[in-house]
Amino acid sequence: MKFAVLTGGGDSSGINDFLYFLAQRLEREGHSLIGFRRSWLGLVNNDAVELGRKCLAQHRFTPGTILGTERKNPIKDGEMDKVLASLEDREVDVLIAMGGDDTLGVANHLAGMGFTVVGVAQTIDDDVQGTDRSLGYYTAIYQGVRAVNSMVNSNVAHDRDMIVEIMGRDAGWLALGVAVNTPACACMCPEGAMTFDEMVSAMERYRRENGQAALAIVSEGIQLEGVERAGLQRDAFGNIAYAGVSHIVGDLYKQRTGRNPRVQVMGYMLRGGTPVPQDVELAAFYANYAVDLALAGQTGRLAGLQNGKPTAVPLSEVVGQKKLLDLAELKEKLALLA
Repeated sequence: MKFAVLTGGGDSSGINDFLYFLAQRLEREGHSLIGFRRSWLGLVNNDAVELGRKCLAQHRFTPGTILGTERKNPIKDGEMDKVLASLEDREVDVLIAMGGDDTLGVANHLAGMGFTVVGVAQTIDDDVQGTDRSLGYYTAIYQGVRAVNSMVNSNVAHDRDMIVEIMGRDAGWLALGVAVNTPACACMCPEGAMTFDEMVSAMERYRRENGQAALAIVSEGIQLEGVERAGLQRDAFGNIAYAGVSHIVGDLYKQRTGRNPRVQVMGYMLRGGTPVPQDVELAAFYANYAVDLALAGQTGRLAGLQNGKPTAVPLSEVVGQKKLLDLAELKEKLALLA
């Protein structure tokens, strides 16, 4: 059989290892693999490259994706006919689509058109429904924790409170994961549970009890009462570019307390770094399970992992259904902060 793969949406560390394990498995069993460049744009333009274990080996343990990525929406652009034409021209039997909700949404649409498609969750936001963990999340946590902890002592030395912005448009998994592994005393997530007033109170209490500067973590997608974030850009899937909210939080914090905090936006640094062992192992699992599903004739499925067990979830039940933090669980975790 001939397999094809694409990597879409925001990149993360561990994708290149996934591609390696995918090629390794397919070569061992006599199948071939090509990769479409720049996600769905590659399928629209019929832009693909042969992928083999040997050539992919040199890219292991590197961040990003050698196939490139693009926020291309062929459904919105009316180009699904070009997608099918490219697959036919390349004589592809199975497409494995790796990415977040947007990428998997197009994959689900393609499966509905009769093509064999298997989805794999990859996003540092870890908000894909149907699986316990998305590829790239663990490394992003490590990157964020290492960066924040390297700055804490400088903040304390200068007696400057700090507000750190973490990616997370709809879900707070990443922000919370960083917060509980740093000396943060507050964490604001898109799901709620902590308001701006509560963040200020937590930081003031921390300074009072510990006699030193306080640290707060905020997700980029938080909504602030009374603050209108209008006019923000949207991508091809209609997602709003929320980055920069920490500067608004910092200004409000200064107005409230009279203290001028340091503001740090982690941004794309979270997508980098050598993949940690958990993501390498997850890449191997997803690669092999995706092939298992395809060879078993399964289509329109997400190769998921639930409670430590392989689980095939219909893509129709995944797309448009973000995996969010449970508010009760979030409150419990917030209580653990410094």
